Amino acid sequence: MDDRRGAAHRSLPICTLGATGHGKTTLTAAMTRVIQKIGSIRSKIDNHFEQQVPDHHPIREGVGITYRSVDYETSGKHYTQFDCETDLDIVKMLVSCSFAIQGAIWVVDAVDGVTQESSEHIKIAQRLNIPTIISFLNTRNIVKDEELIDICQQEMRDLLTENGWEEQNNPIIVGDADKALTYKGDRINSDHWKPIVDLIFAMNRCMLKPINPDNLPPIMPIYEIVEEQKERVTVRGEIVQGHLVVGHAVDIVGKGDRIKTKCLSIKDNEVCVESEPDWLSVGQVMCHPKTIKAHSEFTALVYLLTQEESGTHIPLIENDKPEIRLWGIDVTSRLHLPDDLSIVNPGANAHVSFALDVPLAMEFGTTFEVKKMGSCIGLGVVTEVV
Repeated sequence: MDDRRGAAHRSLPICTLGATGHGKTTLTAAMTRVIQKIGSIRSKIDNHFEQQVPDHHPIREGVGITYRSVDYETSGKHYTQFDCETDLDIVKMLVSCSFAIQGAIWVVDAVDGVTQESSEHIKIAQRLNIPTIISFLNTRNIVKDEELIDICQQEMRDLLTENGWEEQNNPIIVGDADKALTYKGDRINSDHWKPIVDLIFAMNRCMLKPINPDNLPPIMPIYEIVEEQKERVTVRGEIVQGHLVVGHAVDIVGKGDRIKTKCLSIKDNEVCVESEPDWLSVGQVMCHPKTIKAHSEFTALVYLLTQEESGTHIPLIENDKPEIRLWGIDVTSRLHLPDDLSIVNPGANAHVSFALDVPLAMEFGTTFEVKKMGSCIGLGVVTEVV
């Protein structure tokens, strides 16, 4: 398949955001009903979406995400929509970058309005530069209370604008997800289904094309030095994005000065490069020239694992010295918390700063683990490098 055809059939990963009980799963189920009429469902859905047994995506041992998903196509655009079970599942999905989310549907209940949970999701999405958010104000049988709906819409618009999502490409759709799901007819222009159709059309108009990780500059962390000979070294790693090409120049980045070299051969996960013995080590990264840099200081979103997930109950405090697990090695860091935050407890998330003892290759979106006392206590994603 050529690149153009591949792009046309590549799925855009999106998710639902919003507080527990605001109708995220109900809306997704209603969307599948409407899409069956105006598009095509690619997933094998034997019964109603909301009745599907949730899947479990493992992030690491003892830590995972519980979710449902549906694959569909409408107006020539292909989406994979992820609907998490709980608030913590949403946070873990975003911070771990598990599904490489590139768009979102924000669901807000008109009675409860924008809750703290809901606002937190928007702020996390802003930190991660999710480009498009289509919002759905779920009226749930209060259609006649226009004043309440107007207040809630304005509250949503203010939060979206404050975080960089302008109205033109991030509209708010008003509708009743419950009525759309339980509607017994099949008329697309019915009052029950029209808001769902408007939502889908807004997605097709505003959502960006999916990013193909194969087209990004290559990154391969070095996990093992396999063999060292005069003027050549073979390493084992994992190409996490892009492609390495034999004969092309590559840089080795991290833990010191940038090393400029050339890729000599590639076999499975083993790559041979021009290098003297002892130049390369585990924890460095192989990349295209000048595409990624090593940094000692960075800001990140972190989520601390619950006691059930980690087996421990270890918080983070100002000037803590947790270890950052990145590219197969642990590096000691110093933690700096925001002025209005004195502690990050298990189960919570925060936007914090780290200073590493040893510079490592990283960029926006690089994920890592946080360790203390030999245990993994948290997940993190880089939001800015210094």
